Amino acid sequence: MAALVGCIIWNEYSTAAIFLLFSTLATIEFYQILNKKELSHNTKYGPFVNVVVYSLLSLVFIEEINNYRVLFLIVPFLFILVLQELFSKDEIPYQNISSTLFALLYITLPFASLNYLNFNKDLYVKIGLGENWSLLLGFFIILWTSDSMAYVVGKAIGKHKLIPRISPGKTWEGLVGGLIFAVLAGYLFAYVTESSILHWMVMATIISIFGLLGDLSESLLKRSGGVKDSGTLLPGHGGVLDRFDGILFSAPLVLCYLLFI
Repeated sequence: MAALVGCIIWNEYSTAAIFLLFSTLATIEFYQILNKKELSHNTKYGPFVNVVVYSLLSLVFIEEINNYRVLFLIVPFLFILVLQELFSKDEIPYQNISSTLFALLYITLPFASLNYLNFNKDLYVKIGLGENWSLLLGFFIILWTSDSMAYVVGKAIGKHKLIPRISPGKTWEGLVGGLIFAVLAGYLFAYVTESSILHWMVMATIISIFGLLGDLSESLLKRSGGVKDSGTLLPGHGGVLDRFDGILFSAPLVLCYLLFI
């Protein structure tokens, strides 16, 4: 996590680079999980599509490319999904196609949206955040606070299971505890940065609730694949997807909130 914080503080290009790495590794893990149950065989072209789509989105988001029409270059890669299945003679062609399209929405888009949060200064103005502070850093402080305190509170007083079929360890008490501490973290970050307390508390609520939803969705994915962890890249923590499941729904929704307030 120190490398992530360092890249966020450094500049938008280092941030884009590290999330390109993480999104690609997460996509590889995603296909490996599906492949265990023969749910998808698109283990090579899928990660490649992630790199292309993520790169195009990020270059537009950090305004290295100022023309949004360049995003239509994504379309040919989607047609290639179908073309390769016509000649591959795979037994599950439409599962391969649908899994790749889903991976773009589930993994690539959330990781790419983090770059918009990091770079677009109009968002900073909306919430009164000075340019010497990082919106993305605040996002991760709240997310990590919510995750950590949900675990601590759940272990300490958790008695009522949230969705035991999917994640036996999650409790309603942990959810509420994580939410309370996330909102508190949002309040403190707003106070320290002299930005909008209201907006940070709303964002903290979104991050906490939908961060948990991302966690549960990844647990559902792992159960579908019959695996305990998404990968083994991070000893003691599982895979990249395990570490970043909290952003899968929270990052795009925080971005939507900031764009439309």
